[in-house]
Amino acid sequence: MEKLLEVINRIARPDLVSMRKMQERIHNLTKPVGSLGALEELAVRMAGIQAVPEPKIDAKAIVVMCGDHGVTEEGVSAYPSAVTGLMMGNFSRGRAAVNVLAKQCGAKVIVVDIGSYLQELPEGVIDRKIRSGTNNMAKGPAMTKQEAVEAIHIGIETAVSLAEEGTHVIGLGEMGIGNTTASSAIAAVLLSKPVQELTGRGTGLEHNGVDKKVEVIKQAIRTNRPDPNDVVDVLSKLGGMEIAGLVGVILGAASRKVAIVIDGVITGAAALVAYQIEPRCRDYMIASHLSAEPAHRFILDELGLTPLLHAGMRLGEGTGAALAFPMIESALRLTREMATFSELGLPSPAPELETYTLPSLALTDKRTTVISAASSNDGSAAESAAHHAFTAEEKAAVYRAIEERRDIRSFKKDPLPDELLMRLLRAGHHAPSVGFMQPWNFIVIRSEETKLQLKQAADKERRALLIHYEGEKAEKFSKLKIEALTEAPVTLCITLDPTRGGLHVLGRNSIPETDLASVSCAIQNIWLAARAEGLAVGWVSFYKKQDVRQILQIPPHVDPVALLSIGYTDHFPKQPILESSGWRKRLSLEELIYTEEWGTQSK
Repeated sequence: MEKLLEVINRIARPDLVSMRKMQERIHNLTKPVGSLGALEELAVRMAGIQAVPEPKIDAKAIVVMCGDHGVTEEGVSAYPSAVTGLMMGNFSRGRAAVNVLAKQCGAKVIVVDIGSYLQELPEGVIDRKIRSGTNNMAKGPAMTKQEAVEAIHIGIETAVSLAEEGTHVIGLGEMGIGNTTASSAIAAVLLSKPVQELTGRGTGLEHNGVDKKVEVIKQAIRTNRPDPNDVVDVLSKLGGMEIAGLVGVILGAASRKVAIVIDGVITGAAALVAYQIEPRCRDYMIASHLSAEPAHRFILDELGLTPLLHAGMRLGEGTGAALAFPMIESALRLTREMATFSELGLPSPAPELETYTLPSLALTDKRTTVISAASSNDGSAAESAAHHAFTAEEKAAVYRAIEERRDIRSFKKDPLPDELLMRLLRAGHHAPSVGFMQPWNFIVIRSEETKLQLKQAADKERRALLIHYEGEKAEKFSKLKIEALTEAPVTLCITLDPTRGGLHVLGRNSIPETDLASVSCAIQNIWLAARAEGLAVGWVSFYKKQDVRQILQIPPHVDPVALLSIGYTDHFPKQPILESSGWRKRLSLEELIYTEEWGTQSK
């Protein structure tokens, strides 16, 4: 994985200074502001991608990755697997649709066999075959993780080689009978959507054929149980070698500041995987068109990309990318060759560049502010914004995690991957702490016996607390579930060591409770990170500290602050459970805000 990690680390955010300069140029062109629509946005994006104020698209290429799929033996395609090899010959002779369109726009076509059944390759096809076809994913994993990563590396090498030759933009293409089945399966898992909503006709199935295809995909998901939090696991179990190769092309191109033009649903599935491996690569993606395959729309929505064309196409091969190239070229030519108001000696009618919003072809969101009013001529403020500002989507994600965080009481038994758990613990460890005392420890509990002991301790305290409630509240309290302690695959005990940092810790000398506040920040970080990962957390808050100390062998001076059950759940309620059950209503924020002094509310 070392090569993959190196490439990921090279992927940078687009250059906002170049984007600002391009936007200034566009605002000064002799036309009404914004009148060229998506072409203006394309020009700004290309400037950011290439990190130059005058980007080029002189050298264009379309990479067609080819591979066969074992799942075709289930009858999910209107054509046999042999068609993959026949089409590779067609590409080689320059007679396929993508060749015709590529020739028209001056792009070269690179055909790579990464996993077809064909044994003797046509002239001009690059042989990077990992093996001949994937396994039937309806019966087991399509390939191993090692094979998936190898395919990604091949794609990276292909893209880097093109970048070193001076290629400015790479279109994605593919050929592989059965690959719409694989793409729909990947999308279903990564988007958490029903298979039937994402599955289309592919090469031309009739209605009964589509129904069968849906059932095969469902069977593949049931059989393989791919982990949606491990994108390479999903790719290896449900994908194809050509899809994995395209993932590598995307990552490799982005690492070299080369724009990537997505074609249809198969390349879209590859883009979705690449995005989950490294979200910054999305900044380099351009959606050429909206495929007639239903999964494509959902994928583009997830990526926050707006397609340039709506032509009802579903051929693949890279045909949509080839059609998008002239639009990108036109966008850049307009910015170079159109006259400006200043050249005519006229004032520009455009408003001051206070804030500019990319409404559809956003870099990292559907609406991303990219230029600040405070920008000086050298772009220093824009550079500052690039380093410090969150995008609109990133901000929305933070607030969503806060607002949708829930205390969950029902868990599935599915195990929690170690890597995922470590991400949560890192989030907790990055919490602020007064005097940087870091008073927390995290005890990871997977033992069923230990979890049962903790449940019994909590249940004992729950029964003791019942005397404090009467009537309906007593009944509701008695029904509060603590089974989460044994249902969830992992329980975390988060502790507070009041001696951490020594006797004199900045802040704690004056307010001793700051160590507890610090641990609470760590708990909140873990909880929000879990929600962002799609994981449920249940906080068990009634137990005797001494009981938990004894069960977990915690030293006498250390306090167990929280028991958090963590795992997967089938349901995140819209409201907190205690609110929806009528235990208590959320207080009005306005009533809790005072101005200048206690008790004074603004009018």
